[in-house]
Amino acid sequence: MNLKDKLSHLTFNKACKLLGPEGAKLIRKGGKWEIDLEDQVKLNNEKFELDLGEAVVLIRLNPANNQRLHLSCSACSSLCEHQGAALSLILEEK
Repeated sequence: MNLKDKLSHLTFNKACKLLGPEGAKLIRKGGKWEIDLEDQVKLNNEKFELDLGEAVVLIRLNPANNQRLHLSCSACSSLCEHQGAALSLILEEK
């Protein structure tokens, strides 16, 4: 299964689990970002990239962890609203 397939099956509950105990809150806060799909989002079978200006969020499949989704943020060292914005966008657009 490639990344696009994995993201197409993402549910709100699964997204919340990816972001830990504050997942629902981070997704709600992240959903407030205004995002231009053409200018700020890149998606292929290997990575999803969201450029929020102050941070870039990457989502990839982690081959070392049973192809689970791996999220990272260029601005934050822990789970964050930027990652919530990426997951919120994916849930809205799928």
